Amino acid sequence: MIAALTLIVLFQNYQVSSQLISEEIKRTTKQTSSLVQGIVNFKLTSLQIQQDSYSRNDTLVKAIRASLQGEISQFFDSVDETEPDYTPDFRYITINNQLIWDDSSYQFYGMETSALAQLSQDMTLSSNWHITQVPSSLGARYILARKTPIVDSASGEVMATLHIGVVLNNNFGLIEALKRGSNSENVLMLVGSQVIASTLSKKDDYTQLDVINQFAEHDNTSAYLVGETEIRINGVPTYLSVYTVQNNDSILQFKRHHYFWILTLLALMSVVAVTTRYWIQRRVTQELGSLMQYTSDTVERRYIEPFNGSKIEEFDQIGQALELSFKRLTEQEKQFEDLFNFSLSPILVWNRERRVIKMNPAAQKYFNASKVEDPTFHQLVEKLLPQVMMAARGATLTGLNIPLNDKVFRWNLSPIRVEHQTQHILAQGQDITSLILAEQQSETARLEAEESARVRADFLAKMSHELRTPLNGILGVSQLLKRGLNEPEQKEHVDILCNSGEHLLAVLNDILDFSKIEQGKFNIQHTEFRLIETNQAVEKIFSPLCDEKGISLSVQTDFEPDIILNSDQVRLNQILFNLVSNAVKFTHQGFVNVLVSLKTADKQSQLSVVVEDSGIGISKNKTDTIFEPFVQAESTTTREYGGSGLGLTIVNSLVDLLGGTIDVHSELGRGSRFEVVIPVDVVDCHGSQPNTANDVNPDELFDRQLSVLLVEDNHTNAFIAKAFCEKYGMEVTWVQDGIQSIESVQKHQYDLVLMDNQLPNLGGVEAARIIKEELQSEVPVFACTADGMLDTKREFLAAGADYVLVKPLKEKALFDAFMYLKSHYLSDDLVE
Repeated sequence: MIAALTLIVLFQNYQVSSQLISEEIKRTTKQTSSLVQGIVNFKLTSLQIQQDSYSRNDTLVKAIRASLQGEISQFFDSVDETEPDYTPDFRYITINNQLIWDDSSYQFYGMETSALAQLSQDMTLSSNWHITQVPSSLGARYILARKTPIVDSASGEVMATLHIGVVLNNNFGLIEALKRGSNSENVLMLVGSQVIASTLSKKDDYTQLDVINQFAEHDNTSAYLVGETEIRINGVPTYLSVYTVQNNDSILQFKRHHYFWILTLLALMSVVAVTTRYWIQRRVTQELGSLMQYTSDTVERRYIEPFNGSKIEEFDQIGQALELSFKRLTEQEKQFEDLFNFSLSPILVWNRERRVIKMNPAAQKYFNASKVEDPTFHQLVEKLLPQVMMAARGATLTGLNIPLNDKVFRWNLSPIRVEHQTQHILAQGQDITSLILAEQQSETARLEAEESARVRADFLAKMSHELRTPLNGILGVSQLLKRGLNEPEQKEHVDILCNSGEHLLAVLNDILDFSKIEQGKFNIQHTEFRLIETNQAVEKIFSPLCDEKGISLSVQTDFEPDIILNSDQVRLNQILFNLVSNAVKFTHQGFVNVLVSLKTADKQSQLSVVVEDSGIGISKNKTDTIFEPFVQAESTTTREYGGSGLGLTIVNSLVDLLGGTIDVHSELGRGSRFEVVIPVDVVDCHGSQPNTANDVNPDELFDRQLSVLLVEDNHTNAFIAKAFCEKYGMEVTWVQDGIQSIESVQKHQYDLVLMDNQLPNLGGVEAARIIKEELQSEVPVFACTADGMLDTKREFLAAGADYVLVKPLKEKALFDAFMYLKSHYLSDDLVE
């Protein structure tokens, strides 16, 4: 034992020693490499600094501008005399890659003038160093070259490009500098495996080949140490490397000294091992035998007696630990037995032969194992047997549902492995009959809920279509009448009709929006609009109603009239209209005040809407529930005032979607105050809004008459759409179903197709798909549907439609659609 320990210590010591020697060699080599790379970097940096400094010299610039080659040569001769250590091997100057001057030094290296031109072309646009191979009469030359622009400092004009080159072949100045700087005996510079410069002489005991072979073999026992440095230029690895040769006497002496002490230690430890072996064996054998006897007696008799102790402290501790371990093992066995016996879940233990060798009382009770005539237990064994066979091969199985009579049990099987072999299989069961029933009921409820949501969505889509059709007629005719009226009073009446229709459309949208909010399909669409238009619409719509009820309506603004915002105008109108509508509905006398203001702080603009009334008010304990759907402040409110209770719910949801906040302060019998703050983007405070339908004469929008195919089965909708199109000077062809639209597109050339959704014979979505995909027609297809659901819009776009309009048609929406048509499909028709 001691001998083995001694050998291990010696071996470890040898490993540590070898590692120390290797680390020392690595440290020396790394330090030498750093010195070599540093010398190369210093040399190149010095040349670079000198080159950059005199590239902006006025004398040189003047000589180049005057094409005085003699003065250029004199300038560089004076530079070389001043700083001879930083003189490159050759220089030359080019203008637009044309050689205009050189110092003729390149000829000393056997290079031709054509080699300079090729060198200029090979260099990159940057001012970094460039290493390349140049042919010469003396053989291939490896050049480090760099170029820099010669700039007139007065005008900033780039006059020419100055090139410098350093020839690496037999560059004794550089190789000697590397030798001195790295404290090496000799230095070799290689390109790949070819030596291009060396400090070796005939006096040295080794050749260039010896140095290369020494590095390849990594022999650290030689009299000299070879290290390799892969030169990096501009931080980029190159094919240039430097081999350094250093004296290895210190390393060899360190190894000899270390091995001497290892042998000395080995001899000393051998003497100690032989001396102590007999003493240890004599003392330990007796105590160890006593400890082993105690262990075997305890295991055989399965009765734990106190350990009598040992004269050796370590053995005494082992004996005490064994005694404690035996006691704990006994307690664990008892706890496991209690857990097995008193568990309420059935537990079975199988052996490797797939036989049940043990089961707890709960299993006996569940499966009537004690009753021979009851087949329940045998049925369980048959159903579990395939899974037990899998567990016997090492698999762990969980969540196995096994029906048995009128119950369902979930089983988990795990192998009990001893020394990497499966000895037993443990099966634990749980009665999950009630859980299975609950899952079935939950699945049934989920299917019913999905069906209910589908039916409701279909109902909303149909209701939207049926209501939007007459609304399309109301709003369409009122908008058509607007253009032909000259009397201000008549225009005001038509405006009220339009605004009322818009309000009725908003109520319909409230219902649809609530459905979208519930389904998470609500979207925000940002557009640019004048904020003052929203306030004017509120005043025009609600003033007659307030006059009729005998209450005052005050709509005030705190912003510049020409201000333009970028936000969702439709949703902002919904918020304002719903709040004002609620205030007017629940106010019998007094006032309804509306204040719309715009505040800017920290480059963030916020729109503030305050609606205050002197109506019936809300009790404090009800203010938290008024934003819930279909809920009003009191149970009698719905009967007295009507309404669905969706207005404030939609307001609250819209405010959240726009990233704003809503606060309510109310007192029963004294009125309410609602304040909404929403972040908005201010586009312009004084600019003019882009052209709208009211700013452009419709018959001047296009410079030619467009041919339009209108696909609409409803006469009212067709009349409105046709009238709108004719206002823009369009020639309209009307068909009533999808099949007729396909036939018309095949026979005639159209500039636009307006396609309804719900059509007889063939629906609008399918008709659009056939026109785009099967007919490969390039005619723009604009969907025009009364179904405001987002899914319908997606279906049209997926079928190939280019734009989607939602009925009832509004003049601004139609104008935007025609502007889209003009800019995307009729670019040649744009009016300047």
